[in-house]
Amino acid sequence: MNRFKISYLYFFINSLLIFGQYKKDLIAPLDIPFSLSGTFGEPRATHFHLGLDIRTQGKEGLEVKSISSGSVSRIRISLSGYGKAIYIDHPDQTTSVYAHLQKFAPKIESYIKKFQYINESYTIQKFPKKDELLIEKGELIGFSGNTGGSSGPHLHFEIRERKSQKPINPLLYDLPVHDEQRPQLQKLFIFFHNKNHILPHIEAISLNKTNDSIYETARIETSGKIGLGIQMFDRQDLSYSRNGVYSTKVIVNGKLISHYEFDQLMIDESKKLYNVIDYKNYVQTRLKIFKLFYAEDIKLNFMNSLVEHGIFEIEFGKSYHILIEVEDFSGNKSIIETYIEGTKNTLKQAKLRGKLIKADEDYLYSSKNKEVYFPKNTFFDTVKIEIIENGDDIEIGPNLFPIANPYEIKFSLNEKDSLKRIQTFVAKKLKKSHKYLHTELNKNSLIAKVNELGTYTYVRDSLAPTIIPNNFKPKQWLSKFKFLSLKINDDFSGIKKYSGSINGEWVLFEYEPKKKMLTYDFSDKYFENVKHKLKLEVEDNVGNKKIYQTTFFRKYDLKD
Repeated sequence: MNRFKISYLYFFINSLLIFGQYKKDLIAPLDIPFSLSGTFGEPRATHFHLGLDIRTQGKEGLEVKSISSGSVSRIRISLSGYGKAIYIDHPDQTTSVYAHLQKFAPKIESYIKKFQYINESYTIQKFPKKDELLIEKGELIGFSGNTGGSSGPHLHFEIRERKSQKPINPLLYDLPVHDEQRPQLQKLFIFFHNKNHILPHIEAISLNKTNDSIYETARIETSGKIGLGIQMFDRQDLSYSRNGVYSTKVIVNGKLISHYEFDQLMIDESKKLYNVIDYKNYVQTRLKIFKLFYAEDIKLNFMNSLVEHGIFEIEFGKSYHILIEVEDFSGNKSIIETYIEGTKNTLKQAKLRGKLIKADEDYLYSSKNKEVYFPKNTFFDTVKIEIIENGDDIEIGPNLFPIANPYEIKFSLNEKDSLKRIQTFVAKKLKKSHKYLHTELNKNSLIAKVNELGTYTYVRDSLAPTIIPNNFKPKQWLSKFKFLSLKINDDFSGIKKYSGSINGEWVLFEYEPKKKMLTYDFSDKYFENVKHKLKLEVEDNVGNKKIYQTTFFRKYDLKD
């Protein structure tokens, strides 16, 4: 038995051992037909997707149920990311995760709200003790929503190995996802590797669909070391979303060169997305080219390449038969078949100006009033960076290289007015605006950590946030109201924090940044008086504050 067959057999047996123990009779988290807007391992703008995104028919408030019995191990409420999320540990050593919830089930809601009032904070994270919040299989745990970084109502659902917190593809658990559609392949790409691995030349190859599952290309003539990439997507029944695929294979002259399979991921691998998605094409055109090869030092958990990391050499005078198999989780498969003829190849490599920076080296750019510091391992590979000063701006680029770890920008600030100093921050210049960056003021320097190349400057924000009542008017009777809501906004540096009180007592205002809305639930507290004083203070990221005060009238019922 050859080395490939032994390796593949080992992988297959190991997969059965890992995942066979987890396949059990589970309750679906939602009682609706499953329509997916996101699949496991799907490449997003900044990360690999760690679960399934289940559409909720454009609605919020659908009942979300626990897939199995267990104990709540973590509750988190944040303004970005997963928003309102709950984590449940199960006896089979897995953890299920439910994110972007509108609210939790009553017993979980009352548990976490108690700590929100103790900490006087809407955003919070708690880790209940084992068996403190027991959950039955199929029990209501929350309601679907659109909180956090969600771009529309849906349920983000994950299953993880409890000990390692390694995400597992939830489709391995026989969830009710119907799919009879093959992956759609749009274009083939050839990556030619140069000596320094700086911006390899890329050629796009058109695909001709010969039947429902087979794509072909015209005969390709080239030579040298190459890797392959595909522009592609997959769809499931009941869904129009362009989702990620499950498995890819590259076979050259009958030999398996590269094999990806999204059964599991590591959470910390997300920052390595651009080792798989071509960064240059994505930032310039938003085109996602999925590379079917990888560098020696960045093999990721889903990669099972067996020969030279998916890179192979086309020799002059030789012919190569190429098969690329793309498969979804339901076994629907699409295939690219092509032939490459080894010929003389004269490629024009991209010429870049600037400083050559190796991934394992530090680099400091320093001038009279600006500094840029790239620590070791800022980049994934060797890059060429040009830094140009233009007045208060500093251009760092070109933005053709992904950042592995943040680098530092420093501006000298010659401002004696203490208020103006506090109000000044480092910003990224966009086409028509500025993007606030968290900035430290150290003596006469503004310092920011950044994770993208581009043009940066420093600006001042002297305007306080705005506060506008949304569902009431000052001195109004609100006895029949269940909620009190106000709109808050800061169109420059952004909202940093807020605090609200009624009759001098802190009350919990829930914040939804996408709607710019603060909401208070009248059932949270009982007040004896009829006349109530509302005070709300909102602060932006550079310390500008706005205080809104008014009175309203409300007779509280003990049932509230």
